[in-house]
Amino acid sequence: MTGLDFRVLCEILGRMSLENVELVREIYRLWWEGKSARDLIDRELEYVNPPYAVEPGTRHSRGALAKVREVYPDFHVEPERIVDAGEDVVVIGVARGTSASGIQAQWRQGYVWTVRDGRAVRFRWFSDPRQAVEAVGLAE
Repeated sequence: MTGLDFRVLCEILGRMSLENVELVREIYRLWWEGKSARDLIDRELEYVNPPYAVEPGTRHSRGALAKVREVYPDFHVEPERIVDAGEDVVVIGVARGTSASGIQAQWRQGYVWTVRDGRAVRFRWFSDPRQAVEAVGLAE
């Protein structure tokens, strides 16, 4: 590969990476507005719960993202920071929700979205935001 080809490749990859960040930002914007983001998320999204989750393991459905609403009907995430990590995008934010019994909860979490071909294809969450950053090979 010539130097020029490498520079062009780096430019293309940089643009794709920024597009991935924008796609994830758009998902959260749509959710904040109470709209669906299904057109940005693959139907067979790989949803990965950590081993310490109530229901650990992997599911293959974008519908898995809505499971938390069974406990917190008004659940939402307020992103504090979005970090570009190539095809992965890290989101650090505050999750908030009110249970059906009226108990309000709030907690900080980290999320890793994997984006390919203009769609979110994988979602991982971590109760410790540092774990999300480390999962993509970055240091906080």
